[in-house]
This record gives sequence, structure tokens and C-alpha cells, in this order.
Amino acid sequence: MSHWYIALLLALFSTGAWADFVGVQLSDGGSHLVITSDDGSQFSAPMYSEQVGFQQPRLSANGKYVGWLALYPNCCTSYPIPLRLVVLDASHRLHTFEGIELAIFKWGFLPRSTSVAYMQTVVHGSNFEHFEARSIRGGGLLAEYEYPDEEPQNTAARERAPGWVWCVEHECGRYGARPLPLCSATPNHNNCARRQGAKQHGQQH
Repeated sequence: MSHWYIALLLALFSTGAWADFVGVQLSDGGSHLVITSDDGSQFSAPMYSEQVGFQQPRLSANGKYVGWLALYPNCCTSYPIPLRLVVLDASHRLHTFEGIELAIFKWGFLPRSTSVAYMQTVVHGSNFEHFEARSIRGGGLLAEYEYPDEEPQNTAARERAPGWVWCVEHECGRYGARPLPLCSATPNHNNCARRQGAKQHGQQH
């Protein structure tokens, strides 16, 4: 194989390589989001049309993804609300999630960093909560779960919630933390952080 052909291949691979993500920081009251790559470079997260800010930035455990909630004006509140979950991959492709088109108030990366889970509900006046777990790459629905508004159904649903739902509620994948090891990569398994929390609680007594 000729030297020029090898050099061409190396050039193509090098230009197609992207650095992993190591940092993400909100600024200007949430109107600006700065992402840091492991090569030290920084860039601003993109904004969609009519988007006014960012909320809850997160890094995946493997550094291949960074995500955030996109804020939009709302006719019925004095503040913007998060209507879209946006995930940026290492190739700088955007993956967006809107679920059932209600506000997304909590979210996180699930273990193995190949999927996300989030909670949606109305702005106020209801105990209803809708949860979804979705694949990042294809956006496919992996699992869903709901807390009904009415009692005693709401309490019962909370008590039997799968582990990945518990993880979303307690923000296991929040920025600055790694998903807890007992939070299953398979959303349907009920072996998430509640066991880890129980273990840690027992060690304190």
C-alpha cells in the first residue's frame, strides 16, 4: 500500500475524530451554556428557535454525551418552562426528546450512557407524572410509567415504581455525579438506586 494512501486514510480519520466532553456550565442566568471537551476546547451549546434558556445540564458517565433541558416561553406562567430534552453526542449531532409534549422537569442518563429517562407533568395543580426511558441514538421508547393524579392510585404507583423511575426522581444522573452502580441499564428492572440508598442508610446506623 502506497505511503500517500496511508497518509490520506490517517487524515480522514483524524478529521472525523471528536473529543469527549468533560465539563458543562450554565452562565448568564441560564441563557448560555458552555461545553468543555477533553482537549480543552470550549463551545456554546446550540439553541433552537424561540428557545430562551437552558436548565439541568448533565454529562454522561462515559463522556460521549452532554444534555440539557431547553426552556421556552409559556403563555400561562411568568417564567419559561422546559419543553425539550436535548442531547449532544461526540460527533456533535443533536438528539431531541419531547415525550408527551408536557414540561420535562427531571431527567438523567441511564447506566451505560446509551439511554436517557425523564419525567413530565403539568406546570401546577396535579400529582400526575409521566416517565419515559428512551434510546439516545434512535430515540426509541424503552419503557414508560405513570403516577396517576388520583389517590390512592398515586401512592400505590409510587410504591411499585421500577428502579429507573426512582433514579429519575432522585436525579441519579445529575451533573457532577455518576449513575449509581445498582441502577440497572435495563429500564424494566427494579434494582436501581433505592437499594443503594438503603445500603448507605444502613451503614450510617
